[in-house]
Amino acid sequence: MKGVESMSYNLNNADGVVNVSQQVIEVIAGVAVQETEGIAFTQDDSKLQEKQMVKLVKVEDEDGAITVSLSVHIKYGMSIIKTAGKVQERIAQDMENMLAFQPKAVNVRVIGLLKG
Repeated sequence: MKGVESMSYNLNNADGVVNVSQQVIEVIAGVAVQETEGIAFTQDDSKLQEKQMVKLVKVEDEDGAITVSLSVHIKYGMSIIKTAGKVQERIAQDMENMLAFQPKAVNVRVIGLLKG
């Protein structure tokens, strides 16, 4: 896109520094949400495209520490605390596996419930 600069992050690991675009981190978090049972970005994530999904994930860098924040819906009847905790663990684990880097925090904001 003309005039739009993509953010990137230098992630330090045991082997050196890896430069990763913000969109990569957003996709990792988005896929984790889609693959966690009972949680979704919208009432119908089946129609959600990657471009729309990454807009629902916020990545912030504070002195080299990355925080991932997202707003989600949780299926009615499921434990909100446990389900949100599962996606937090999944995002942190996926970032560790794919980037050899742990986020400082994964903040989950529950904004609604999914119907049955």
